[in-house]
Amino acid sequence: MSILSDFEDRMASIVEGLFAGAFRSPVQPVEIAKALAKTADDARAVGVGKVYVPTAYVVALSPADAEHMGSFRDTLSGELATYLVAYAQERGYHLTARPKIAFVIHDDLKLGRFRTSPDTASEPGSAQVQTPVAVTPTPAVPSTPPTPAPSSAELDEAARRAQILASVPQVHVLATVTVSGIHHDVVLQGERVLVGRLAQCDVCLEDANVSREHAAFVPEGAGWAIQDLGSTNGTFVNGARVDRARLHDGDVVRIGVSQLTYHEPKA
Repeated sequence: MSILSDFEDRMASIVEGLFAGAFRSPVQPVEIAKALAKTADDARAVGVGKVYVPTAYVVALSPADAEHMGSFRDTLSGELATYLVAYAQERGYHLTARPKIAFVIHDDLKLGRFRTSPDTASEPGSAQVQTPVAVTPTPAVPSTPPTPAPSSAELDEAARRAQILASVPQVHVLATVTVSGIHHDVVLQGERVLVGRLAQCDVCLEDANVSREHAAFVPEGAGWAIQDLGSTNGTFVNGARVDRARLHDGDVVRIGVSQLTYHEPKA
């Protein structure tokens, strides 16, 4: 059984049990787990012999979804942390601490939509590293023992963490896509967002008219473009078939029978 399937089974058991009457949000835990895993992939940083991923994340919810989840958020946060630990082990990523997932409310989000991003401010060792300077020692006051200077190993560890955190992109406002048949917006981030029939695709469309790897959203300039990947039935933007097209706010991409509406990030 995959770690995602195992997570889904655990969540189903919890929702059907203790929180059966409380959990009414259309935001599904397994979709949040998949989004956090992609956020970890996009924010990974290469250290000395290891690949590090953040240990603090933020999940932004609409006010309505936050109200619907209620006290379930604390339980979900713990289960998502367990899932990220297993995901990191599976991918060979290194975690400097157990992941922490915080839920926040964004008024611009509609019911069923959410965003995930690294929470660099809450990362261990995120404080600025100070370079030690030589000082002339002074006699110690008996009642107030001097604070021991950090060891070279501690300074090296702090510098390593600061370097890793500096390389993690801080995501504030992101472009999104509304997909017909999916109850939340898909956040566009990373080198590409793959659309196709395969379960491994970032946007999986269960449609015989869709190729296994049909198209991909790819960064272009300050925004995004849609690129067809040699699909059988083609990719369409506002009704016109395209091989690649720069997208603008409100553009509708049609893949098979599904419509994907592109939203530019708000300033």
